Formats: sequence, C-alpha cells, structure tokens
Amino acid sequence: MGAELALMEGGQIQPFAVAGAYLLTKSGRTRTEYQRDLRHYFTWCAEFGRDPFFQKRAQMDAFKNWLSDHYSAGAVNRHLSAVSGLFKYAMAELEDFIVRNPVALVDRKPTSSISQATGLTFVECDLLLLGAQAYSLRCSAVVHILLLTGMRVSELVNANIEDLGEERGHKVLRVTRKGGRQQTIVIPPTAWAALEAYLDGRTSGPLIITSTGRRITRQGIWDMVKRLCRRAGVRMIRTHDLRHTCATLALESGMPLEAVQDLLGHADPRTTRRYDRARNNLDASPSYAIDEKLRAVAARRQAEAALDEAVEVLVDEALREVLATAELAAA
Repeated sequence: MGAELALMEGGQIQPFAVAGAYLLTKSGRTRTEYQRDLRHYFTWCAEFGRDPFFQKRAQMDAFKNWLSDHYSAGAVNRHLSAVSGLFKYAMAELEDFIVRNPVALVDRKPTSSISQATGLTFVECDLLLLGAQAYSLRCSAVVHILLLTGMRVSELVNANIEDLGEERGHKVLRVTRKGGRQQTIVIPPTAWAALEAYLDGRTSGPLIITSTGRRITRQGIWDMVKRLCRRAGVRMIRTHDLRHTCATLALESGMPLEAVQDLLGHADPRTTRRYDRARNNLDASPSYAIDEKLRAVAARRQAEAALDEAVEVLVDEALREVLATAELAAA
C-alpha cells in the first residue's frame, strides 16, 4: 500500500513518479539509457494524446513503428525493453490498477548476429597508442587500459586507485561489471607502465581524473578519444570501439572464445562452465596476447624507422663524397 500511496495521487497514477521509482532499480549506463528511452516514450504519448499506462498492443506497435523511423533496430529493441520493464514494475507495485503488459506481445526488430563495427587493426592500434603517448599521460593510460582490457568506459570511470592490486604476480584492477558483479581483470605490462606514469605517486581517489582533480566522465573520455583520433590520423572511432577492438584482436591472436567472453564480462548461459577450473586463469588472460602483439608491431615500426634513418645517413655520406670529388675535379 505504501508504494501505491507514493505512486498515486487523488486516485490517479502518477506516470513520472512510477518511472522515477522504476529507474531507481537500475544503475549506471542502463539507468541513463532507460531514462532517455522513457523520455522518448512519454513524449510520444503526449504527442498523440495517449495515457502512458493504458495502452493496447496495437498502440505499442504504433510506438515501435514510430521508433523505427528514428532509430536502429538495436535502439528500437532497447526502447521496447525499457517500456516493458516499466509496465512490469507498475504491475508489481500497482497490481490493482495495472494488470497487463502490452509490450510483451510486440515483436522485436531482428538484429544482426555479427557486429557491424570493424574495430581497429593492429597497425591502427599502434598508431593510436603512439599518438596517445604524445598527447598526454592521462590519454595514454586511458587508451592503453581500454584497448588492452576491453573494459567498458563506465567501468573505467567508476574505478578507484584503491581497486588496483597484485594477485599471484599479476597486476590487476577490480571492476564492477553490469549488475554489480565484481571481477578482477589483468592490467598487462604496457598498460600498467602507462598507468603508473600517469598516477605519478597518487595513492587514493578516482583512477582517472580531470585537470581540476575531479572524477572524469564518460563524455570526457569520449572527447579525449575524438581529439586523439584527429591528432593520430586514425579514422574516427567511438570509445566502445576500443572494447570491440580488444575482442577482435584477442580472437585474431588465437585466444579461445571463452577466455575473451570472460575478459569482457559477457554473460554466459552455459552453466557447465561454472565448473571449468581454468575459467578465471589470469595466466591465460587475452590482455597479454594483445599486448605482446602490439609490442611486436611497435618494435617492427621502430626497426623500420631506424633502418630508414641508417639508409639516409649512408646516402648523405655518399652524396657528400660525390660532391667533394666533383669540387676537387672542378678546381
């Protein structure tokens, strides 16, 4: 009854109060995205004069069609999931007033089982990391961590220095995954070196901070990556593309699919894997394979640059000798 009193007034359901209470059951990026999706839903209801909580299947189909004119299939499905969750919450809290979920029967738009993002190649990653090192210590730390661990930007933003540690000889970071699940992930040598250089002795507080000392935001990292792409001459990417790149490079390096799924913190429906003793083996972390391959690419670039420089020196010496001989002959 207490929930009904909070969510109703004068015998009328208060849509925004219900939505607010529902959003409080979510956290992080999910709450941010669902809040935006529900705002779109309420805007659509207001535009067409419909009560948000008294809809029929046909009206929700119309909402889906409206979404399809503005968003991708994945975004349409997320909107529908947000609204469906809102109805489920209302059914539980206002069971005497909301008795069905009209979104439940709405068909979701089919999405491709293959990611449309291409990610970066090893050579592009080398250029990006080189550019990040030249840009700033903070940028270098951020890009190394995101690229080599596949961490979500929100996970990096929420990480604290106190979450760093060492486990069985591995440098690690404890992060909070979706749903509040804790996971320990490896920070490979190159990323750890970049992070240590950036922290410069800081021992507490947010892992990544702004120039004013405040915790950096997801938008702040996105702006940093955009500027970096322009400086490094790499095609423009989203911050999430670094996570995608981590996965593809790990698989290209021969890492098992299961190891990559664990690294990224993806949910695995196969419960038998809970009995796999090697599942959380830090020695087999895909981060090490990516780090090793990227260092090999960087070493090859440096060797080629050194060779080019050596050739230029030899050519310059040869030209000087030819010129000196020509000058003597002319004299």
